[in-house]
Amino acid sequence: GLALAAAGCGGAAAGAGSGADGGAAAAAATGGPGQPAGKTLTALSIAALPAKTTYLMGEPLDLTGLRVSAAYSDGSAEDTLAYSAAGDTFSAGRGSVLITAGADAGITAAFPIEVERTLLDTGLPVIYIDTRGGREITSREEYLSAGVEIRSDNPDHSLKRANGADQIRGRGNSSWNNPKKSYRLRFGEKISLFGYPPARNWVLLAEYRSPTLLQNVIAFELGHRFALPFTNHYVPVEVVINGRYNGTYILTEHVQVGEGRVDIDEGTGFLVEMDMYYDEEPKFTTELLELPIMIKSPEDLADPAGYDFIAETFRRLEEALTDSAFPTNAYKDLIDTDNLADYLLINDILMNFELQVPASVYLYKEADGKLRLGPLWDFDCGYGYEGDNVTFFREYEGRLPNFYRRDGYIGQAFFQRFFDDPSFVAQYRERWNEKYPELLDIGPFIETMLGQLAAAQELNNRRWHSVDLAAENQLLLTWWRDRIAYLHQAINET
Repeated sequence: GLALAAAGCGGAAAGAGSGADGGAAAAAATGGPGQPAGKTLTALSIAALPAKTTYLMGEPLDLTGLRVSAAYSDGSAEDTLAYSAAGDTFSAGRGSVLITAGADAGITAAFPIEVERTLLDTGLPVIYIDTRGGREITSREEYLSAGVEIRSDNPDHSLKRANGADQIRGRGNSSWNNPKKSYRLRFGEKISLFGYPPARNWVLLAEYRSPTLLQNVIAFELGHRFALPFTNHYVPVEVVINGRYNGTYILTEHVQVGEGRVDIDEGTGFLVEMDMYYDEEPKFTTELLELPIMIKSPEDLADPAGYDFIAETFRRLEEALTDSAFPTNAYKDLIDTDNLADYLLINDILMNFELQVPASVYLYKEADGKLRLGPLWDFDCGYGYEGDNVTFFREYEGRLPNFYRRDGYIGQAFFQRFFDDPSFVAQYRERWNEKYPELLDIGPFIETMLGQLAAAQELNNRRWHSVDLAAENQLLLTWWRDRIAYLHQAINET
């Protein structure tokens, strides 16, 4: 299983399972005669190579035909099954399989294998990324030049670029501490991937914490079914970096203002992120509720005063929310409560308690429009996450904005205020009941996605986790059923 030290969202993973270190490890047959009585094992040797010594990248080891000979202190030798074998097929090129004696771990032998630069077919497109000089991607700030190739069964989605204008870097906050990293691709010019609107920037989400690979996929699917504007799309892909299989990822849009993204007027509207990390300029903290706001658009204004209209928007909203006349004042003239109800419902359904921090909360406004929330982003800490970097899908009770795991955080007071308005609570309940029949259909959607990702899950699991996938997938399905049943009762009791 996956052995990790406890680490919540914002914490650091402290190790990984054997898959992260050993690659495609395979145990050979064990048993048979051990070390014969009265003599000592002195060496192992390969008496006959297995029939298969050339592999696709990620292909499981096949030791059929392998014969291992054991030599003893009295000069005798005989075939033995008392050994284990481990080898890595996740890296292209020449490698080896290590044979280790069962009687003495210090006695080993090895034989060579060759791994092709083509990944085992899981039914998903494969993105091959090669950084210039094979440099390792170690930074979330420094871009590395990279060639990018996409191999897909659909020729319209295939791509091959080696012009030196494309780049890659790391991305993420607490997730950057995980062994499997997320990345940001930046192309030399706007480019369409998988038929989506052209843009320079794209994101590869690692989906490390849950080997189901579906945490963000389900969130984006809900966003589309709720018709939440500017919801990201998702394309499950395999990723190979510098000739090494790096796992199954979700390719999606980078959150930014632009056509096909957050499509608002860059000159008169704005996009901000409300986030506890508060580590990107320009930024400000709101006056009354001390919300941490990082401005994503407009960008690079020479005069900081040009951002004052954003701070003014939040000042007016906070004054309305803290006004003694709330909720009978005109606060709904400032924020789109239809949009707010949809955004909060999706986060409530998925138990995204990071909203209470706040973390990864995007908001936008057009010049003459109301403040709106979105796009949806980052659900690595939803689904009953228990803060240990690995456990999900057990806890299914609790309501936003009162998830106990983030009680007392700054974002909680902001979102709670809307639920202090009986008319908003009624609106929230009405929207839940309107979408409830469609929410019941998400269970079959999850089952369909699990079927489509079965081979990818298995390969990714061997690379990173080694958990019981069938059990983990069933936990997700059961969690969804229990969560929806719980919420249907809880929301209709309010």
